[in-house]
Amino acid sequence: MAAKLIGHTFLGGAIGSALRYEVSLLFPQSSHWLWIVNLLGAMVLGFINVHPKFSSERAQVFWGTGFAGGFTTLSALITFATLNRHVQFVFVAIQVLVGILFYFLGRILGGDRPWQNS
Repeated sequence: MAAKLIGHTFLGGAIGSALRYEVSLLFPQSSHWLWIVNLLGAMVLGFINVHPKFSSERAQVFWGTGFAGGFTTLSALITFATLNRHVQFVFVAIQVLVGILFYFLGRILGGDRPWQNS
């Protein structure tokens, strides 16, 4: 069973990463794609964590750990902030805070259930 879950995680991550790359091609000269993938990914993760359709362990690892994990990119955000002299800590902090809000928006859209069952 563990090997199947690892395979589902890998496949979901590959799809999420490929989609993230495609989104980055839409904005080749700016960092707008970072906002898009991180905020959408946070919202998708919140939705997946609570929606009954995604309650199985297989769905959680494919869509949550794999897809949402592959789609979002904290490492690119940190690299962008570190290498770009014009980016301030406030930019990164705002994106993280707004990402948390988007996660909870996803939970609301997914039909939020009590935390102990999430």
